[in-house]
Amino acid sequence: MQASDGTDKFAFRSPHGMKAARGSLRKVAGIDVRHLQHFNNPGRAWHDLSGPQDTLTVVLAEIGGRCEARENLRRSVALHQQRPHHISFVPAEMRTWGYAENIESVRELRLSFDSKSLANLLGPDLAPARTQIPDLMFQDKRAVDCARLLAAACDAGEQSPRLYGEGLVLALLSLCFQSPPRKQGSGLSALQLRQVLDFLHQHLDAALSLSELARLVDLSPSQFARQFKAATGVSPHRYQLNTRIGKAQELLLVQGESLSMVAAATGFVDQSHFTRTFKRVTGATPHAWLRDRNS
Repeated sequence: MQASDGTDKFAFRSPHGMKAARGSLRKVAGIDVRHLQHFNNPGRAWHDLSGPQDTLTVVLAEIGGRCEARENLRRSVALHQQRPHHISFVPAEMRTWGYAENIESVRELRLSFDSKSLANLLGPDLAPARTQIPDLMFQDKRAVDCARLLAAACDAGEQSPRLYGEGLVLALLSLCFQSPPRKQGSGLSALQLRQVLDFLHQHLDAALSLSELARLVDLSPSQFARQFKAATGVSPHRYQLNTRIGKAQELLLVQGESLSMVAAATGFVDQSHFTRTFKRVTGATPHAWLRDRNS
């Protein structure tokens, strides 16, 4: 059983009772992020959730019933775990079953990663014990909210900014694998913050990564994202977006550049992507915004 978006063919392991599947893939910071939907025949259906890498699944929707993650295919989980929007972590090659009975379809976000990628992202924030054994059908509303946004980013493909996708992946993994919160620091120092902001402004049209920004101040991406927000009040993605829109307004108002030139100069995929984002941030299209300023 395979789910394909044209560029990626994901194969479900040991499928039974499954009739069709579809999905979309986005690679983020060395992690495969897939938005999957699979459809079942009437009766019992299952597949092996494990893979060659560690797997984190977030169930986003169940149509017609409930699904479960089981270590033993013949043993149902406890009643208190049978709630919607559950999350399961399965270490690499540790057989665990995704099970459903008389359910039409399941939609999920599935992340595949190795221990090195996880350690690189979370750094000292990682709780290694959480990555050693399966953790099935736990609940975390904030993690599910992140997963929903990531699923939309998968479907959007390249239209979704790099820092946005990485920020969501980092937030989701932090919620699932971070050590108990420690005392919050005051954020980046003034020197560190100036170094990062100067770099962001100098590379406004580039697809920067959290790892790239974190290396500037010798932090892990997890530490950097937390300290950047503490210092600025916004995430790195939001700061980059606000800066790009501000630069776009300057180019439109002062220099009279065309929309296509503004889009290229401020790091948007194309004019259409720029126009949609500009309207979402400012509440008006570039043409309407410029007309109001010139009236």
